[in-house]
Amino acid sequence: MSPRPQDRRQARLVDLALALLTAVSVGAGPAAMGAPLSWHGTFGLGVILGGLLLGRRRRPVLVLVLSAAALVGYRSAGLFEGGAVWPLTVALFTTALGRPVRAAAVGTLTLACDLALQGPLQGLDASEVLARGGVELLWLALVSAAASSWRQYGRWRTEHQARLLQLEQTRLVEQRLVISREVHDVVAHTLAVVGVHLNVAVEALDDSPEEAHAALRTAISVRNQAMTDLRTFVGELRDVPQHGLESVASLVSQAETSGLEVRYDAEGDPDAVPAAQALTAYRVIQEAVVNTLRHSDAGRLTIRVQARPRALAVTVTDDGRSVAGFTEGHGLTGMRERVTALGGTLRVDTGNGFAVQAVLPLTDHMTGLAP
Repeated sequence: MSPRPQDRRQARLVDLALALLTAVSVGAGPAAMGAPLSWHGTFGLGVILGGLLLGRRRRPVLVLVLSAAALVGYRSAGLFEGGAVWPLTVALFTTALGRPVRAAAVGTLTLACDLALQGPLQGLDASEVLARGGVELLWLALVSAAASSWRQYGRWRTEHQARLLQLEQTRLVEQRLVISREVHDVVAHTLAVVGVHLNVAVEALDDSPEEAHAALRTAISVRNQAMTDLRTFVGELRDVPQHGLESVASLVSQAETSGLEVRYDAEGDPDAVPAAQALTAYRVIQEAVVNTLRHSDAGRLTIRVQARPRALAVTVTDDGRSVAGFTEGHGLTGMRERVTALGGTLRVDTGNGFAVQAVLPLTDHMTGLAP
């Protein structure tokens, strides 16, 4: 991915600022140490080193080599006495970001050449040469350490951004799963109930118009409730529609109007069940009712909810026929994902009718209900 125009402009401004800073520092800096100034000496070297830095991003090693050669040449000619390493700081740092070994090699070679030339030229003894070399070498080590730290920071930042991107992608996938489960649960249940009543209406239309009208009214009522649920969900995608165990009664009524004999038993205190577990239990019951209406040809349905101190157990069974070669579809898959996400277990049995059993552990604050 190519850099944005704004990033390119910012990079050019940074390069220009560093070039000017280097030119001024090399050109006027030695005066602070009492060194003589000359247009063809310090200022000339400053212009050369600053100008070379304008190409440091494209050819960092070449810029460093040319800068080092210019610096050694000026010092060997006695035109610059400001130092053998610090004028190369920006070039060394830039090269060390991508080629640390080459930067260290060029810096060390530059320092060695300077010391070899300056000793005889200035009449320095070995101790003075070593002292100057130690200071210059320390500066070279500091520049290398700074480049290494910046390089490590860049790697950490890249990895951190990659982790954030991965977390965002995971969050989006989870949101899509939540949306797909919610839409499936609402639509599948509605279509199953409406389909049963439409079949009743078609069969009773000629012989019993009143029964057909009643079936159609029930289908319309279920459809309207589904539209309300969908509008609530679409309008508040961040907040899952707040169905809970109190809504199971409506599922019982819809199943009964579809011709099923329904028995609903609730034990414990359903109102004390946390919202997440209550919503999951409701969706499990809803999907079980849908499967009973669709597949089992049952006449009797039993729903049992047990709100224990540490767990919520939901059992839904019917007396329909067994389903050979049954495979889980989107509804049961979504049901299992919901239960598993809360640390629960789900069992589905189709050997003798249709049976679903879900056990959901309750959160820690529920343990206070234990006798």
